[in-house]
Amino acid sequence: MAYIKGPVCRGQLALNVINDHFWVFFVDPDQSATPETDEFLRTQAENMRLPGELDSNTTPLLNWVAFSKSQSKFMTEKTNYMNAHFKDGEHLDLGIIWDGNGDNDNAALTIFRHFDSASVVKGLVGNQPKTAWVIDYSLMERIHYLLVAGFDIYGNFGHQLITRMYMDLLRIEGETNFIAFLPKESRHQTLSSWYEGQSIEFSDYLTRNAEPFNQESGITYRSDDPKEELLTLLTEKVSPVLNTRYEIKDTPLKRDSELLLQQIHELKGGGIEEFPQILMINIEADSGKEQLFTLVHNNAHTNISSLFNEEDNRLPEEDTLTLVRGVLGSYPAAFLSLQEREIPELVLRIRQLDDDDDYEELLDRFAIRRTDVRFWPFSDKIHSWYQKDQPIEYGLLDYNRFGNR
Repeated sequence: MAYIKGPVCRGQLALNVINDHFWVFFVDPDQSATPETDEFLRTQAENMRLPGELDSNTTPLLNWVAFSKSQSKFMTEKTNYMNAHFKDGEHLDLGIIWDGNGDNDNAALTIFRHFDSASVVKGLVGNQPKTAWVIDYSLMERIHYLLVAGFDIYGNFGHQLITRMYMDLLRIEGETNFIAFLPKESRHQTLSSWYEGQSIEFSDYLTRNAEPFNQESGITYRSDDPKEELLTLLTEKVSPVLNTRYEIKDTPLKRDSELLLQQIHELKGGGIEEFPQILMINIEADSGKEQLFTLVHNNAHTNISSLFNEEDNRLPEEDTLTLVRGVLGSYPAAFLSLQEREIPELVLRIRQLDDDDDYEELLDRFAIRRTDVRFWPFSDKIHSWYQKDQPIEYGLLDYNRFGNR
């Protein structure tokens, strides 16, 4: 969680290395720490070198070529090792996924990107995402040393650039770890759907002219959507320790009102692109108690394999919204305030929202704008609720990205 909360994850170029919403699971270290695996990793020490080993004023492009080749070699050797170790699907099942040892709720995480900032929370928040990662100890250690221990916040642009570019490779490794659990015949199709329209160079890296992982999964699939089924099975695996604090339940609102709000998760495309990255909604229940929610806008992309020109890879018709209980994120761009009896109207307006004019009407109806005389008293109320409900995460919200519409 440290790398998402640290200084490395700031700005659009730093954050467009990840999707806007994905889940993370972990390999059980007790299952993977075998003598054979230890020996394999020892032989790959040179291929797993990180940019942080260089000077902070490094020239990025020449070094990037060398590092990408080394990571490609490592992935090729890792595939060969897995083909031998998991022959005929042996061992490659949910048994190697960490379940938090029965009491650790870090076993499953959700990561949100908010364009130029990001959030990481415990639990599996929102609907099933497009992508997911499975992180083993080797990958976790390299991510930590790349983005935390080995990242020089005073380094030049070259250091920051090569760090960002190398993270592309580690993201792909986490994604391919997840893909390996799918049926053999669906792996290529799933990975291709995550990287539609990628460059020829990037496609060459994904294939590497190497034999793919071709062993069967040890999981028996029964549906026509193995990725959805796998995410469901993983959710069940970690359910005993799953943190559910962001789910819309056990609020002061009536159950019917909670179910209405949950319908927002099902929306896709349409006018969703008009919404800011983070919008906070305060609802006063019929009982007089108040409940704060955060509405997160998840931007969809055809792929995230390009460092620049992100807008060319946008897929607004696939954008989604995630509504969570409480505060998520640090940079709200809008505030809404309403009564519980107005929830049906709110959900209907969001469902029917089609363009900028509709969004303006939504703000006219429910927003506490920054020019409103109620803004600062409302802000004080939000912070008071936040501090009481989430005292560990509590901090002052940053209004630098707050809209003026």
